[in-house]
Amino acid sequence: MEIPQGLSLVPAVGKWHLGAHVPECFPKYSLNFVDGIGQIDGEILETLWWPIDKVAGITRAMSKAHRQEVLDDNMYDSNWKKWIGIGRSSHHTILMAAY
Repeated sequence: MEIPQGLSLVPAVGKWHLGAHVPECFPKYSLNFVDGIGQIDGEILETLWWPIDKVAGITRAMSKAHRQEVLDDNMYDSNWKKWIGIGRSSHHTILMAAY
C-alpha cells in the first residue's frame, strides 16, 4: 500500500482527546485551526456507530455469540470499505487525528 501522490496529511488531535494533552498541544493540533474541518469532526466513535445502527435491531433476538459475530462482521466490512477508499477523496487531504 502506498500513499497517493499529492496527498497532504494534516496532524490533529480530536476535540475530546485534546483536553488530556498538555496545553502546548492546543495551538499545534487543535481541530479549531484546521482549514475546512467541521466542528463535530475528529472523534472516531460517533462515525463508527451509524453503520452498526443498520443491523443492531436484528441482533436483539440473537444469542450473545451470534450477536457479537454479526456486529464484528459489520465492523470488519466497514473498515475494509474505508481502507479501499483511502486516497479517493476529491480534495486529497487526510486528517491524521490521534485517538
